[in-house]
Amino acid sequence: MASRLIWLNACKSTQLKTLATAIGINSSGTKPILTAQLQDQLPKSCFSGSANSKKAQLCSQNIVSIDMGIRNLAYCRLLVPQLKPAAKSGDLTGLDKPVVTEWTRIAVSQKSGVKSDAAQAIWKENFDPATYCQHAYDLVTTLLATQHPTHILIERQRFRSMGGSAVQEWTLRVNMFEAMIYAVLETLSKRGMWRGTVHAIAPAKVSKFWLGDREEIEGSGSKSAKAKTAKVDLVGKWLEGKGGFELEGQATELGEAYLRKRRVTKRVVVKEPELSEGKGKSDISVEIGKLDDLADCLMQGMAWIQWERNRRMIMEEGLKALDVLHKAS
Repeated sequence: MASRLIWLNACKSTQLKTLATAIGINSSGTKPILTAQLQDQLPKSCFSGSANSKKAQLCSQNIVSIDMGIRNLAYCRLLVPQLKPAAKSGDLTGLDKPVVTEWTRIAVSQKSGVKSDAAQAIWKENFDPATYCQHAYDLVTTLLATQHPTHILIERQRFRSMGGSAVQEWTLRVNMFEAMIYAVLETLSKRGMWRGTVHAIAPAKVSKFWLGDREEIEGSGSKSAKAKTAKVDLVGKWLEGKGGFELEGQATELGEAYLRKRRVTKRVVVKEPELSEGKGKSDISVEIGKLDDLADCLMQGMAWIQWERNRRMIMEEGLKALDVLHKAS
């Protein structure tokens, strides 16, 4: 396989970085490091087997993309239908258009069944490990039972944000919850109760892939606030028909609510599933709330799928893939 990628040795460092960004791997380092990294990662399919294996070309993929949080955890389910042979589809990647069938935001820490504001005021939110291991178990088992994922993408958490020296208590809580989710998934996998793969996704790679390295993003406010606005606007454009995916079921309702939320300031109400022992959906209608969490989980899932598309296209086209990537950017 390395001989098939010998053309990488003739690429400039900037070209190697373009290829690395296109498949979602680290794009920093010297030319020899980037070349070795691409030779190792390009043949590896995110789905199954190698990027050109028949097994990978015949499997439907069921992806759950999670944007981590406690009061604002968002996730979406993307179904990539049975893959078409490249020759018949006219697409070098052989991947069909993804379908978003579930897309929502939940408050993991909210007590199940507590509806009134008065009852919520009496109930005290706990953040101890014993409580959160139960939250992690409920979340994972609910997702596995209702979404049946072959792949779970989890937003990778950091201890510090924006270069700050302090580690915020809320950040530690989300990191603890993230670790518990991994532990539950690993346990279920090792015991043969779930066959799938878990992928940690660095949010910086997703942002760089969709928004680029632009130092200045249009709009007012801090750099972080402007980046959030840019993400929300990008997903809004996708929902208006430029996203390369389709919406079905509950995701269609939320997509319409998302666009209304962007256009007007009035409250938009949708139904949200409740994570509980019943593993069903609640009858509680809730505000759609923050759009950036919903945008992040969808951008993460779509980036991961596009990285796989690019990986297959690069393996097929070789050096010509750089021209395709430049035209697409």
